[in-house]
Amino acid sequence: MISISKFIIELKKNSLKKKLIQCTRDFYRMGLNSSISGNQSIRKDKNWMWITPSGIPRYDLTRHHLVKVNLRDGSYSGSLKPSVEWQLHSDIYMNMEKINSVLHTHSPYSLSIAISSEFLPVLEEAEVVLGEIPSIIPNKPSGSNELAKEVLKVISKNKSNVVIILNHGIISIGETLEQARIKIESLEEWSKILAISRLFGGPRHFLY
Repeated sequence: MISISKFIIELKKNSLKKKLIQCTRDFYRMGLNSSISGNQSIRKDKNWMWITPSGIPRYDLTRHHLVKVNLRDGSYSGSLKPSVEWQLHSDIYMNMEKINSVLHTHSPYSLSIAISSEFLPVLEEAEVVLGEIPSIIPNKPSGSNELAKEVLKVISKNKSNVVIILNHGIISIGETLEQARIKIESLEEWSKILAISRLFGGPRHFLY
């Protein structure tokens, strides 16, 4: 018979995994990722994280597909391989102890503004949620140590806790999954408004 304490631990673990799966599926439905792009993770404890796997369509993901990865050495359990970006997630968790979720999307409007224009202060909510314009950095090969180190260096200093990787995607971090997620969504809303305003001749009114 399972003890009450073990039951509570198992319940919390499944709750975290359920939130991560729901977030990943929602990002797919919202068009922030394709069926196999992007990756999301959540810290399990000091030494482990749950991360989305490689090669499994996002609309088919269940909590049983999540891969448990050791933050120190990259070892993992199960038959599925973790996302190729696992080191990026791991480096953030190892160096930022208050961070418990790392989300990576290919948000089309946000990425489009970054590679073709500039972010202008036109949406109050975005300013409240993000605090400042996310840092924008050059791309490095996906899954590379160079990309992981560059993202960590920049995201730890940016108050918005969001980094845009040119020609690649968006990285958002938070003490909770919800904190990281709202930044992704707020940035995309801001970018949509900017993009649409430019269809009507460009923004004429600004926050300041």
